[in-house]
Amino acid sequence: MKTIEEYAKIGEHHDVMDALLLLTKAYVSQCGISLGNRTVIYCAAEAWQERLAWLDFPLSEMARKEPFVNLMPLITSEYDSEIYDKYDIAGMDKDELLSACDMIVRDKEFDEVTNEVLCWGLLKTVEEERRLEVEIETVASDGMLLKGILTQQNIGCTSVWMESPYDDVILSKNELLRDAREMMSQGYDDYQRLRGMETEVKVLYPKYQEELANAESSFKKWNVFDKVYKELIGNTAIIFPEKLFQKWFGLEFFDILADG
Repeated sequence: MKTIEEYAKIGEHHDVMDALLLLTKAYVSQCGISLGNRTVIYCAAEAWQERLAWLDFPLSEMARKEPFVNLMPLITSEYDSEIYDKYDIAGMDKDELLSACDMIVRDKEFDEVTNEVLCWGLLKTVEEERRLEVEIETVASDGMLLKGILTQQNIGCTSVWMESPYDDVILSKNELLRDAREMMSQGYDDYQRLRGMETEVKVLYPKYQEELANAESSFKKWNVFDKVYKELIGNTAIIFPEKLFQKWFGLEFFDILADG
């Protein structure tokens, strides 16, 4: 019998859509049968989803930002959302996932090809996560050289810590951006735009204070900023723009971390 590593070595060469189809069918087969098996399959599928996200296939754009459960009905009609969405997965650590995968292989739950894509996906998923520290740079529309550190780039999140010309900006989008330099360039433009909005920010501040005073919980207080300043800020990738407003304009904003 092959080991997980031996299956994975073969599995990495399979077509990404074939792999996702096999894993979706395997997932469906375990609904109402095994919570552990569903979890292993789902985790393995996420690695294949990330491979899909780097490509230019019909579902690639969706794969960059949506959870796998939203892709499954589009991969095969066998996944009926009304039936299978009610089934969940469990929280399992690396050792539990590997042990469960080994049992799946030993018990011959699935055919050989499914085992191959399952094992490759699971090993990719449980690989020790390392914080990215990739230096990136680009040139802004005004000719300014931008430098930053790419700290995360996977399905559901891309993050960059800008280093130059500003070192107080963290950028993040809830999707896999294949070229994070585009986000850095847009973040620089947003920084410039927001820096010049002192009057507009201060005009809205009394409304912010009033809504903050009426908010009943820390969570609601935290959301007041987005509610009041959403239209002004726009769809920026800048994380915690209120900290910039506080630094630039001397205004006080609720800090949920300090409150906790």
